[in-house]
Parts: sequence; C-alpha cells; structure tokens
Amino acid sequence: MHINIKAVLDVRGLKPPEPVVRIVEALKDLKEGEEIEAISDRPFKDILSKLEEAGYRYELKDAGGAYILKIWNEGNAREISGPSDVECAGEIEINGDTNVGMLIDRYPKALEVLIEYGFTPLKDETLRKTLARTITLREAKELSNLSDKKFEKLLEKLKKLKK
Repeated sequence: MHINIKAVLDVRGLKPPEPVVRIVEALKDLKEGEEIEAISDRPFKDILSKLEEAGYRYELKDAGGAYILKIWNEGNAREISGPSDVECAGEIEINGDTNVGMLIDRYPKALEVLIEYGFTPLKDETLRKTLARTITLREAKELSNLSDKKFEKLLEKLKKLKK
C-alpha cells in the first residue's frame, strides 16, 4: 500500500534533535498511501513511540552502519505537533547545527536578529513555517552567502538571547 515515496531525508551526521525536527516536518503533509524514508547513522529510537502514538506505520532497517526508517500513513495518522513532543529540552545549544525553526520557536527575538543578518526569506510567514524548519543555521549561512566572520557575530548575538 505504501508505494508513493514523497521524500527521502538524509539526516546522517546531524545531532539530536535535528533528525526528529526534519522528520516531523516532512510528516506534516504526508497523505494516505505516501511514504517518507529517512537515512541516519544513528537508530531512530527517539521518534518511534511517537510515530506509533500518532498512528503512523514504520519499518526500520539496519543497513550496516546506516539506519533506514520508512514511515507511511495508512489513512489514520494524525500530526505530531512538533519536536517538543519528541525530545526537546527547554534550552537548545546555539551553533551552526541549530535548526532555524526551533531557534525561532524557543527565542522569538531570534527572528529579528536573523533578518538583520540577511536571512530575509524569514520575513515571509510561509517560508518561516516551512524552510526554517528544514535547515540549520550553517545551511542558512550558505544560502545567504554570509561570511564566516559575520556568521560568528550572528552566533554571538543569538547566544545572548538565552540570557
């Protein structure tokens, strides 16, 4: 039944909770009969029980050094409301691997800082709800052609929001 692959997510090398954030985001529009596949270098133990609770079906395979998680909707799945339901603590570490959407959720003033540093697509609410949830600060840096020096200043300013 689950033959239409909607997305393949490569989350190898990402630190928790980033893989979960990306999977939860990909599941939001998963329709009946559609499937996503996620590839990781770690087992997906943090999300499996939440998938079951939300009504998703899944299959996990150990592919010798990599794990492949196939998730599909047989029509009765409900949305997992977000990474906070899965594994996020109140504090997040702010570095290049930080998910942009999660950063904005935790520290709403981060949005102003990011826009100030040239992440102008975040002005658009739709992109904030979609793009921001799928990229890290480092990936956003690359998309915005931000210099290393300016990126370090951005990280310093964002870290001050935690105080």
